[in-house]
Amino acid sequence: MRHLRAFVAIAETGSFVAAAEVVHLGQPALSQAISNLESQLGVRLLERSSRSLRLTPAGEEFLVDARRVVDSVARMMSQGADWAQAKRGRLELLAVPSIAHRLLPTLVKEFRQRHPEVEVKVHDHRDSVLRQRLERGDGDLAIVSQFSDTAAKSDLPFLRDRLQVLCPVAHPLAAQTAVHASELADEQLILLRRGAVFRSFADAALHAVALNRIPLEVDQPQTLVGMVEAGIGLALLPAMSCPSTALISVVARPLSRPDVHRTLGFSLPAGREPMPVVQRFIQVSLSVLAQNPELLPTGCEMLKVNEAKVRKFLTTARRLPATQSDS
Repeated sequence: MRHLRAFVAIAETGSFVAAAEVVHLGQPALSQAISNLESQLGVRLLERSSRSLRLTPAGEEFLVDARRVVDSVARMMSQGADWAQAKRGRLELLAVPSIAHRLLPTLVKEFRQRHPEVEVKVHDHRDSVLRQRLERGDGDLAIVSQFSDTAAKSDLPFLRDRLQVLCPVAHPLAAQTAVHASELADEQLILLRRGAVFRSFADAALHAVALNRIPLEVDQPQTLVGMVEAGIGLALLPAMSCPSTALISVVARPLSRPDVHRTLGFSLPAGREPMPVVQRFIQVSLSVLAQNPELLPTGCEMLKVNEAKVRKFLTTARRLPATQSDS
């Protein structure tokens, strides 16, 4: 490439002196580059004398392709630099449904405003499906959940999401600032079926409570919320999965005892080198959440994540397989 650039510069400037300045070479080095190029080709490209410099017929034809190659390489290098600076690229995000619905839209919107040339795709899955996709190497970055603080060593936890009691607005417990698990003993509870991680949350909260009524079981969190809204009973959900305050018929109150929560964190697919857009999305997300705490529902709080933790996360060579599934 140095030889080609030297030749194109000479052809375009018509001067060894001017071309040397363009390609930042001394004149002896420039002359040597042209000599080497002509030697490799086996034909003269330039006719030189003390008074003139012109292209040979072979040089005129060679110049057409040389310009094309030089321009193509310059374009490729520019595009590569854009990828390195997250000015272009692709970002495929995976997330558990509660994050995809409640938080991801704001983060994606902010990221796209700062990086409009990056193509973004979003997939929302149950954590078990999401983890399977990560193990297959799908996607570029995922937001996953872990029960309590036992996140996989390869993950980057950044949110703690505490369990809430969801109740109709007219229910007596709605007037309280917090609810103790023992206060649920006589209530009609609506729970997800066993096997769902959200059910594991509820079981952990209620393990010491002798329930006097058999819980009503449903399959989906949306059904659970609808049952509470209809006044059938109370439910237990992480704060991020509770409906927003726009739904005025129900309220969420923190479960004061016991402290049951999940940890939300970033995770990378197995065996894939994270592109610069991944690092930039993480940085934008953490910055947006830190500067706008109102984006998080009551009961959800940020964990301390510094640049050193982000770098360690991105440079972890081997990702541990996930063992936890989520609904």
